[in-house]
Amino acid sequence: MKKIVSVIKPFTLVQNIFVYENTDKIATYTSNLNDIQNILLNLAEEYQINNISLVGSKKFSKGIKEKIEQAEMVKYNENKLNINLIN
Repeated sequence: MKKIVSVIKPFTLVQNIFVYENTDKIATYTSNLNDIQNILLNLAEEYQINNISLVGSKKFSKGIKEKIEQAEMVKYNENKLNINLIN
């Protein structure tokens, strides 16, 4: 199963994004906080992934989750992604 994991650090400009297949890391990307929702959405489409995990402060990650859901709604007019918040 493929999934995207991003470690969210609120006070760091560049965020790390990892793409996994089963337990193997197959790709690494970076994004700034302003574009992270678009990068995650594009990676989910590119790798045909429905699962995204945001690791870090749940309160801060919740705002990013909402931005991803809004961007997904604008792009596809529906929410298909399963976004998990992990502390």
